[in-house]
Amino acid sequence: MSRIKELRASLDKKLDVLEHQALALEAQLTQTKDQALQRLEERKQQLRDVLKQVQAEVQKSKEVAEQAKGEVQAKLDHLQVQLALGKADARDTFEEQRTKILKALSEFETVADQKLKGAAFESGRMWEDLVGRASILEAELEALKGRFESEKAKQQTTLESKKQELLAKLETFKTQLKEKRRVVQAKADTFEIDMREGLDQIKAGFKRLFE
Repeated sequence: MSRIKELRASLDKKLDVLEHQALALEAQLTQTKDQALQRLEERKQQLRDVLKQVQAEVQKSKEVAEQAKGEVQAKLDHLQVQLALGKADARDTFEEQRTKILKALSEFETVADQKLKGAAFESGRMWEDLVGRASILEAELEALKGRFESEKAKQQTTLESKKQELLAKLETFKTQLKEKRRVVQAKADTFEIDMREGLDQIKAGFKRLFE
């Protein structure tokens, strides 16, 4: 299995994904839309910073053929362009931007896995950092998508009550997630399913919040 796919398939990264999604949902419940959009811009910039590191490492590597470097660079440049697009305030604009970013990210990871397989780089954590930042951004995009899709007028008192209820569930979920990280690898699949089901219930509550 190639390095990026291997990382994304690991138990540790799967639990990271659940944690990132929980934190992103929590932010949507506690921040205004403008604050949430600014948070997204910060996450995009963080991934761009990691991509600059990847670019530098790839270009100076003597183990990667020039043609392979060129193919990776092309996908990396395209991803950087999508990440550099301005803040999307409207739902349609956001959805278009979200789709383009995720598509460009997937294409870059695929080419990087294919063309850089087996190559060693000075930064031993380069791919870990990339997958981590990508996961955080994906979680923010998903949570903000849910907000755009479900945000409708509702009585503020009821809304605040439901928000507090979901926030309490998220706190419980995050505590449980920390405990699950301590559990032995042998039962990893079962625990990941249990935790994902718990988060899915909270996500469903988040979507109903504005209906």
